[in-house]
Amino acid sequence: MLFVAALLFAIPAHAPLSAQGVQQTKGDYEDKFRQLDEVLPTPNTYRNASGAPGHEYWQQKVDYRITAELDEPRRRITARATIRYTNNSPDSLPWLWMQLDQNIFRKDSMAELTDVFGGPGRRGPKVTLGSGDAPTKLSMDELRRQQTMADNSYGYDISAVKTLAGADLPHTIVGTLMRVDLPQPLAPGESTEFAIEWAFNIVEEDAVVARSGYEHFPDDLRKGGNDIFLIAQWFPRMVAYSDYEGWHNKEFLGRGEFTLEFGDYEVAMTVPDDHIVASTGVLQNPDAVLTAAQRQRLEAAKNADAPMFIVTPQEAAAAEAGNPRGTKTWQFSATNVRDFAWASSRKFMWDAQGHKQPGAQHETVLAMSFWPKEGGDLWRKYSTAAVAHTLKVYSRFSFDYPYPTAQLVNGPVGGMEYPMI
Repeated sequence: MLFVAALLFAIPAHAPLSAQGVQQTKGDYEDKFRQLDEVLPTPNTYRNASGAPGHEYWQQKVDYRITAELDEPRRRITARATIRYTNNSPDSLPWLWMQLDQNIFRKDSMAELTDVFGGPGRRGPKVTLGSGDAPTKLSMDELRRQQTMADNSYGYDISAVKTLAGADLPHTIVGTLMRVDLPQPLAPGESTEFAIEWAFNIVEEDAVVARSGYEHFPDDLRKGGNDIFLIAQWFPRMVAYSDYEGWHNKEFLGRGEFTLEFGDYEVAMTVPDDHIVASTGVLQNPDAVLTAAQRQRLEAAKNADAPMFIVTPQEAAAAEAGNPRGTKTWQFSATNVRDFAWASSRKFMWDAQGHKQPGAQHETVLAMSFWPKEGGDLWRKYSTAAVAHTLKVYSRFSFDYPYPTAQLVNGPVGGMEYPMI
């Protein structure tokens, strides 16, 4: 009896210490003296105590071959990809997970159904929350967004997931994720290839507020106006697989950016024949998509000390006022990148300048800019010059730029970054 009483009296004495421990690990993390030991992962053979890769570190590799077509009147992308997934992990994988980022724009997406007006971190037009007798106020931009979402159908239309032999692969779509079941587990060190076909309607970025989409210019001379298309988060991407989390299969809610696997890309985009395309990677078929004069300028720009036009203001103005006579297919190649994005418009001017970094993997980096006339003198005078200056300064204080191009694109998105763009 005395022991029980002593125990009851002892518990309150220790309770504050336990509460402090819980607050340390599950609280708001505002304690200025909080130790990092509980945050940092335990060193192991994959990653050592210094933070560097360990002697058994591994990383998956994913290579993509994609063909895509931009249907400008319908503002729709139709595409097909062959994906090669290499399992460098020590685990056998019975299935693969893919990200379907465009599904965030579906009416039944978790992002739409759980959206809180005025909530912290919300991507979208301004909403003034009410209190007491004051009603919540929706801005005209928010009403426009709601009407756009109600009037249109967005998200991926996945029409096929098959082996290269043509057999259907079982797959399950849950929100912005898709699980692809393999015929047999993918053993460590082995690779598998499969094909996927999809299509989606491109969102109007200014109305929806997204990280990709189109911007419409109704006042251009061309009947019906013109668009700038910024195509990002546009293909089913492989979910990352790591030693510390396994599959990073988390629902996309609009904020944050996911870890992605590195790989090589071969991408062909078919667009109206009067469009200019800016893209991750290096253009592989300039003879098929550029005039002789434009090809000469592009070659000369590699050794230019200042930005020079590849597509002149006069050429852009003529294209902007005209109509396409057909289509052209632009082909790009990118090596060892984590993602791929592109932009397309007949409105684009294009200038470039070579940045020299002797002894680097890419001794000449093409600094380039793509912009419409609405970009004005600001883009003409400063954009590519700023890219070249940034390459020079950052290389001096860190390391040589590892890719062959560095681009700025004037598009509808307020500010996003993708490999080389």
